[in-house]
Amino acid sequence: MEQPDVKKRFFWIILFAIVVTIAIVVSQLMFGKNSLKQQQKVKHDIAMYEAQIDSLKHAIDSCNVEIERLKNDSLYKEDLLRTRYGMSRKGERVFQMVK
Repeated sequence: MEQPDVKKRFFWIILFAIVVTIAIVVSQLMFGKNSLKQQQKVKHDIAMYEAQIDSLKHAIDSCNVEIERLKNDSLYKEDLLRTRYGMSRKGERVFQMVK
């Protein structure tokens, strides 16, 4: 008669161990260091950083285009010097229009 009692006790011990294991796994997924919420935050951060990288790459490309224009385009340099810095050629008079 002890045999069925031992089997029943063994069954409950195994069942308890399985339930405890599942509870630990679920708690780690919900509240642990690598929880689902933390993983979502990391994915959001990665997407934000990738957008920043794309924006900075675009800014670098724009600066490189500006550098090439300044190196090679004399008309662009002259226009920039006249408009931004108010420079003129020797002998020219510059008039500023005030609104």
